[in-house]
Amino acid sequence: MRMLTRIAVTTSVLSAVLLIGCQSSSYAVRWSRGSRDYKSKVLKAPTAVGELKHIEWDGWGWAGQDTTVYLVFDPTDSLSAVANKQNPGKLKGIPCEVFVVRPLESDWYTVQFYTNEFWGRHNELNCTGSNN
Repeated sequence: MRMLTRIAVTTSVLSAVLLIGCQSSSYAVRWSRGSRDYKSKVLKAPTAVGELKHIEWDGWGWAGQDTTVYLVFDPTDSLSAVANKQNPGKLKGIPCEVFVVRPLESDWYTVQFYTNEFWGRHNELNCTGSNN
């Protein structure tokens, strides 16, 4: 039984590492192929006052547990200080706690919230940016 547990844990850890590595690689390829179009879409997107311009970039989920990643334009490049660091929290210009920030190029980032939190929606973490 211990052997099965070790195999299960090892498989889970390796899967997570591969998923994160593949995700970052796929984002880099996707960005290199379509950054001009993505930039145009973000810059045209309506944005609430005080928030960074963004669009939905990626998402996945199952059984009502959805995760969304946003493509974000940060003209002051303030997200560079937290990019790739595993210190989640509240960041200026983003209405919800952030799980991870990944850089694509200067001023352009992917931002992932926690599962079932979405930009502009009042969920558990109130990602609307309002105090209500």
